[in-house]
Amino acid sequence: MVGLYGPRRLCAACFTLLVLVLAVAGVSFSDRAEAEENNRLRVTFINPGISDADNPTGTFWLSVSAFMRAAADDLGIDLEIVYSERNHLLMRQQAQEVAARAKPPDVVIVVNEKLAAPEMVKVLDRAGIMTFVLLNTFIDDQVAEMGRPREKHRGYLGSLIPDNHAAGEMLARSLFDQARLQGLGAGGELEVVAITGDHVTPAALARNRGLHRAVAETPGVLLRQIFVGEWNRDKAGIKVGGALVRYPGTSVIWAANDPMALGALDAIRQAGLEPERDVVIGGINWDAPALAQVGEGGLAVSVGGHFMAGAWALVLLHDYFHGRDFAELGTELEFPIFSTLDRQSVDRYLAVFGDGDWGKIDFRLFSKVYNTNLTRYEFSLEGAYAALK
Repeated sequence: MVGLYGPRRLCAACFTLLVLVLAVAGVSFSDRAEAEENNRLRVTFINPGISDADNPTGTFWLSVSAFMRAAADDLGIDLEIVYSERNHLLMRQQAQEVAARAKPPDVVIVVNEKLAAPEMVKVLDRAGIMTFVLLNTFIDDQVAEMGRPREKHRGYLGSLIPDNHAAGEMLARSLFDQARLQGLGAGGELEVVAITGDHVTPAALARNRGLHRAVAETPGVLLRQIFVGEWNRDKAGIKVGGALVRYPGTSVIWAANDPMALGALDAIRQAGLEPERDVVIGGINWDAPALAQVGEGGLAVSVGGHFMAGAWALVLLHDYFHGRDFAELGTELEFPIFSTLDRQSVDRYLAVFGDGDWGKIDFRLFSKVYNTNLTRYEFSLEGAYAALK
């Protein structure tokens, strides 16, 4: 089989035949083991997040990595993860270093954080290394610059993003409903303050659009202002503290990630207000501290599931390298990965996955190579529940 840049790795059936041939030829067990090792898909993930869990931007990117490692173990993938520590310049440098290796990986997974991915894809493509774009893909002028996957840059295999527009809208509607149930804004408008992550990241912009749509379609809602919290709990807390002085009637706080939602919770408590009684707050990520607050009533809701996207990308790449090309669905994939955890649903999630042991999921059940009758990829929380070992 010949791939984009030369020989593709052998499909599972072909490799089994090779092992039998080697055995008949009297090749030693160690040589056969080496052949099997050389046949494993090698993937490097340049993770834009911070490697230390104790940081004010939360643990989302660590969760992405942990979920990916469990999937890689089940799928027989050699996975390397390098962290860029929220530094887009370092991210580009890491792509250059991978491209210069004598023995590079088969695929590098990159994220268009701070719009840095085009240069990463280009340098890797020139080195003959395939790439896959995860979570944040190309926007605006970048789309024309990069072209569609497998066209202008042949090694750019595809992309997978969650529907961030839906996530922003889902969070907003859940908060509006909860605020009404609590009797907030009675006789008047629900006053909303929002905290976005930044002005450029595609996920942030899409979540903002979802918020605006929910506001436009929900009577009696007034969006006071959107602040930038830089995905950071401490900075969001400072911004919300000021907003509460400027907008004392605030009854809903929408945050583009959980750390910023927790920062908002810090601020309302410092202002002498109580969650639920005075203000409802929600975020996106399913970070463990946020889910604990959902259970305790500090936060009304957390929208999440997108930390699973890295593992879903590994499933797609595994299937591609074993003869089931995900291009049959398209090369620029967007899945409705998000779902909502509120006080009614968070207990089940924490009971099953609160220990962070993703190894209890059989990721082979998501693969079309292992399950030839699969007609669609079930990339969701319910799919994860159904795949428990």
